[in-house]
Amino acid sequence: MTATSFFTTTSSAALLLLTLSVVAIFHSANIGFGQKGDAAMDTKGNANQDHMPKLPKDVIKYSQVPKQGKVFTATTVPKGLLKQHNTKAGTWGIIRLSKGRLEYKIHASKVSDTDSQIDGTGDEMLVFELTPERSGIIQPTQLHQVKPITDDVEFVVEFLRLPKTGPVDEQREGLDE
Repeated sequence: MTATSFFTTTSSAALLLLTLSVVAIFHSANIGFGQKGDAAMDTKGNANQDHMPKLPKDVIKYSQVPKQGKVFTATTVPKGLLKQHNTKAGTWGIIRLSKGRLEYKIHASKVSDTDSQIDGTGDEMLVFELTPERSGIIQPTQLHQVKPITDDVEFVVEFLRLPKTGPVDEQREGLDE
């Protein structure tokens, strides 16, 4: 065996070993190559795998629609929620379902091809299916909208802010509280 063939064989073996090690690491961590994760969003801001926004850890709930003890349904969801709308700067939201399924679209200027859809206006958006186990996170000023998927859907929208960010004075048009 010549020195050149020894180094070529050794380099090929090292490259194969490195590749197998990387594949084993990804496999043990349940990370796919180019696959979209399907983990439910943790509303406490823990890591997610599907591009759902994360809440800051120290946000505080200050309001909810409809009021405590009531829910929106497929027939009572305000029309304003069915078309694109947003929250004010500094206001986060959580869409919580108690029953059924709800489509949640986040309009975005930059999203990856694997996660986006194009609506009729050419806007890109992230699309999520919310369930009682999977809440939707609303970022401040981010355009978004919802649409009932099932007739039995029941949900509320909670509004949150960071502590000490000033008084809350929001008028939410079209939302009967």
